Amino acid sequence: MKKGMKLRKLIPIITEYEDASGFPDEQSANSYCQEMNSRSAGWTVEKVKLGGVQKWRVVWLGEHVFDTWEKKVGNVTVTYSTEGIVGVGYSHSCDCRREDSIIGTITHTSGKRLTRDEIEKLPSLVELVAQHT
Repeated sequence: MKKGMKLRKLIPIITEYEDASGFPDEQSANSYCQEMNSRSAGWTVEKVKLGGVQKWRVVWLGEHVFDTWEKKVGNVTVTYSTEGIVGVGYSHSCDCRREDSIIGTITHTSGKRLTRDEIEKLPSLVELVAQHT
């Protein structure tokens, strides 16, 4: 992004992290974000969850994000993942495994970064898990 370009209106991003460090409130995060944008454009604020507690982070548009987690449903291991670029787009995936064999997989693309709960509730992913459990 060229210096001096105006950013489009940004929508807060909510996600979950195993080890999120950040600001305790949105005001502190926005203040730091403004400071960072005065140095170079392209920073935004995202809301994250850590153990159910909301925190705020300042991230750069264009930052690569990746999150993966597993759940056991009966005798099937379901692996969820989300990967993408902040401000660009995301792929949310689900794989079902029985022992060492993948028995089903699906990917959903989105312009919005979704939380783990939202990803697990995507209709296409819910259907895949239901078919294989």
